[in-house]
Amino acid sequence: MKRLLILLSLLLLTPLAHAWQGSLSAAEWARPRSGAALVRMPVLQQAVTALRAQPESHLQLRYPGGDTGSMWAQELKAWLVALGVVSERIELLPGGTDAGSIELSTRDAR
Repeated sequence: MKRLLILLSLLLLTPLAHAWQGSLSAAEWARPRSGAALVRMPVLQQAVTALRAQPESHLQLRYPGGDTGSMWAQELKAWLVALGVVSERIELLPGGTDAGSIELSTRDAR
């Protein structure tokens, strides 16, 4: 019983696994944007496909810090919502490791 409780505790403390990961570079984002252009971006196609495959999952956008990174992430989220992704399924997380990209990943819900 004690081992079972320890095992359950470890499982609850384990971070949720990423189901899919990708990144969107500043160069890709710098291209003229439209709904049609965004739906053709492979990384966004893959992200939405991964979200649809797991209806309870969330899309995390880990963006570079500062005002520029924050505005970029907010704009990307707004476009995704305009294209049909439910806002509550998108999480914005500052502190991306690369100043030139936004890291996208899906997380399975528990």
